[in-house]
Order: sequence, then structure tokens, then C-alpha cells
Amino acid sequence: MQISKYNYILYDANYSYWYNGLTHKHFRLSGALSKKLEQLLDNTDKLAIAVPDFYEKLKQGGFIIDDSVDELDIIRQKNDASIHSKDYYMIVLPTLDCNFKCWYCIQNHIPSKMSAETFEKLKRHIDYMIEEKEISSLHLDWFGGEPFMYFKEIIVPLSKYAINKCKEANIPFQKCKEANIPFQNTSTTNGYYIDESVASQLEDLQFRHFQITLDGEQKEHDKVKFQNGCDSAFKHVLKNINYLLKKNPLISLTLRINYTHQTLSANIVEQVNGLIDPEVRKQIGVALKKVWQERVDKSFATAISDIMDLFEDSGYQVQRLNHNLHFIPCYANKEYYNAINFNGNVVKCTACDDLYNKNALGKLTNQGTIEWNDGIDLKYQSKSFENSRCLKCKFLPLCMGLCPRNFLRGDTYCKYEGEDMNLEYSLLNFLSHEYK
Repeated sequence: MQISKYNYILYDANYSYWYNGLTHKHFRLSGALSKKLEQLLDNTDKLAIAVPDFYEKLKQGGFIIDDSVDELDIIRQKNDASIHSKDYYMIVLPTLDCNFKCWYCIQNHIPSKMSAETFEKLKRHIDYMIEEKEISSLHLDWFGGEPFMYFKEIIVPLSKYAINKCKEANIPFQKCKEANIPFQNTSTTNGYYIDESVASQLEDLQFRHFQITLDGEQKEHDKVKFQNGCDSAFKHVLKNINYLLKKNPLISLTLRINYTHQTLSANIVEQVNGLIDPEVRKQIGVALKKVWQERVDKSFATAISDIMDLFEDSGYQVQRLNHNLHFIPCYANKEYYNAINFNGNVVKCTACDDLYNKNALGKLTNQGTIEWNDGIDLKYQSKSFENSRCLKCKFLPLCMGLCPRNFLRGDTYCKYEGEDMNLEYSLLNFLSHEYK
């Protein structure tokens, strides 16, 4: 027997937390006991004799594995399975325009709207993916710009078309039955246009998740997001969120708080609480994200943790651990993941300027297929963790390597180097709160 390469044993003042990156199994021990048991890990035979129950616990959790097991091979297999999974994530951008002009936004908000021609191509694309590619599920994710600027004209009719198409198509289920193709809608939006009229239609359209961003407490948010005729975008959006979740109990929402070190304040918790009713807070997951232009400050991790504690104490879900469970570094790594722009151009990554390139990476055809330039779709499926730095990293299964786009450009920048909270601190923060 051998010790897994991906065991993490982390300590706080009183306890130790054992976590395996491949299995995601974890448990807690007293700090003193843990230190004694750690001394036995170098000799698994001795460990099995000395503490047999603990030895079995480690085996079941993947902390101890057979000598024949190659963990890198397991990672490669799981990565392959995720890359080629037929759960189709289709990002749709009805427009690149937006009612807000946030200073940190990576996009140029140009006046634009999906044409009738592109809309018809999208319908044929859905047909093609269901009938020819035999996808196992369809996930529409509305993005932009601000997608809800064209809720009635684009989101509603395309969603209804996709829902009906998934209902009509059957896939084999348990070898003896057939089931409809699962479908769900999600969106990244600023939330401004999700009023009561829109919110009342979301259940029928099978919306299940939203991501909406705040830019710090009210005064800071309203400096970044403002619109004529609206006294406070902060209050307006949070009131919309409150009604949306009360009307749709099956919908969850990520409240992303974009911050700089100057704008993030604990005051935001009280302000959000004043506009979000306690009964819907359990539907909200709070995530704090540094804007990409801001410098890295690892000492800021404590302040972030303190604000997360306040949100959690108020009844929200909190995203303490920024890691993946799917053995891919990014959804762009997936074969069945595409972002389709308002003009019919197709890209793999929306967090860059590819949406504006005159020579699009891909294009929707009249037949509903995608024509890719220079095999770029296959290049995005490359294993970006196959480099000496990532292969040696103990956190490989929680990260899975470089950004696929950066990897293709020859960059070797570790994405966790750009965050205020490193992965080890984030993991300890997550585990310590799991056992409260």
C-alpha cells in the first residue's frame, strides 16, 4: 500500500483536517492526535497493525491506495471523461450591449442584437446537437452584454423551442426505458431587467440558476452601475432578486461581489440583509471575487473570510473553496461547450476579446453545425496540466492546470497566483466551517 500524493493535512488552533483531492473525502481530528498519526504514515504496514480502524478509514477515503494505482492515470481518465461528456453547455449572447458600463468589464458594449437569421441558425443548431450529436442534456446559459435586454424577443422564444425539442427527443435510459433530454436555463445578468413580470415567467422557462454581481456596498455599487431614472441600482437589483427568489423557490442564485481592496467593506452584509428576506437567503450563494485589474494581496484573505462569516451567519450559502470537482480547468476545455455570439460567431472563451475578432474562431452554418478555424475546438481540449509544474503540484486534482486559452498561447501562469486567497488557505477555511 502507498500514501496518496493528494492528501492535504491542515491545522488550525485546535484541530487537523484531512482531505483527499481525488476523492474529496475529508474528516477532522484533534491536532495532537493527528500529529501522532502522521508519524505512522511512512509505514502503512505498521499503521494497519497499530490503528486498524483508522487504517480502514484512510483506505476507504483514498488516503491510502494500492501500490499498483497510478493516480496521474486516474486524473487523466477523469479529465477525458469530463472533456467528452455529452452534457451540452451552450452559452448564448443575444447582444454585446449593456445598460451599465462597469469600469472593470472586459467587454466593449457595442449596440447589437441577434438577427432573425442567427436565431434560426440557433434553432437548427439545437436540432443538430440533439438529433446528430445525441447530447445527453442541454444547458442554455444566457450571457452578454446584458441578455435580459432582449428577454421577450430572444430568451423566451428560443427557450420554448429548446424545451419542446428536448421533450420530443428520447434518449436510452437504463437500457429498457427512454427519457426526455434534461434541460435547464441559467444566466449571468446584472439583474436590472428581472422585474416582477419577467420573474413570473422563469419557472415555465425552466430557469434554475442566476449569477448577479454587486460592486461592494451601496455607495460603491452605485458609482459603478448607474442609469438615468434609477436612484440606486443597488436597491433596484436586490429588490428584483428578493422577488425573483420568493416567486421561484427552485431557483438558486450566486451573488458575486466584485471587489477592490478599497471598496470591500463589511457594511455590505447589513445593506444586503435590509433588502433580502431571511426566508430566501438559503437560495443565495455568496462569492467574493477580486476584479482582475486589482493587485494581489494575500494578507487580504482574513478580511474576505470575516465577511463570508457574516454572510453565513445571516443565512446565506457561502462559496469558501474555489476549486473544481469536474477534473477540468475550465468549461472551455469541454468538447460540448460553445459560446454563440449575437452575430453567429462562436468562441470557446467569453473572458477575453475573442468575441470581437473579425476572424471568428468558429461560425454557425445554415445547417446548424459549427465551422471552426484551424481546429481550434480540438486545441481547446488539450491537457493543459501536462507540464512539469502542474504534474508535480499536490493540488493538481483541485485545479487541473492552466487556463486552456493561456495554455494555447504558451503562458504558464498559475491562476491561483492571481487571487488574494491561496488554495491551501481556502481549503482550510472551507473545512473548518464544514465542522462547525
